[in-house]
Amino acid sequence: MRLLLGLSLLTLNLQAATWHDLEVSETYKITQQISLNQMERSGSLLEILPNEPFVLKEVIGLDMINVVLYRLNYKNCSGPDLKTEMEIIPVKNTTPVVEVGAQIEENCMLEIFLETKDLRTESLFE
Repeated sequence: MRLLLGLSLLTLNLQAATWHDLEVSETYKITQQISLNQMERSGSLLEILPNEPFVLKEVIGLDMINVVLYRLNYKNCSGPDLKTEMEIIPVKNTTPVVEVGAQIEENCMLEIFLETKDLRTESLFE
């Protein structure tokens, strides 16, 4: 019985969290690969791989456009000047498919823009 309970808890911990469940100051691992075009290196892609760590720094409601902005510190960033263009990223395992806007801004901040209607869907993080 204890083994079954332990395996159930482990399974829950390995699943992606919903956007609504993410907490500021917590470290999360990204669950899927995303590719972002780097601004300073035209045509060069930044590949963020599954399991890379991020720390959620803030969640900002942009009520006037029905969007929530998640700002996460990218722990494996190559330098504070890294910037990318915004890309539309489909979130895996969502039905219907949820799409987010993603970009890296100054000081290694990954910015994720999510429509408020999608707050209770699976996120890119576990």
